[in-house]
Amino acid sequence: MTTITYRETKSSSGLHFDVGSLLQKVSHSWQQWQAAREIESMPFDIRKDVGYPSAEAADERKVM
Repeated sequence: MTTITYRETKSSSGLHFDVGSLLQKVSHSWQQWQAAREIESMPFDIRKDVGYPSAEAADERKVM
């Protein structure tokens, strides 16, 4: 006779993955925010040289 038993292997480690992925998303968002602030704090000429779009071009794209 064969007996099939279901064992739930999910332990508290499953929670660590969710918390870890959440922390990664928060960290990534924070780094993006910091990078955007650094770019926006640069003078216009430097941003233009780097290839960052001007405010006028950005506004036109939002309208479209």
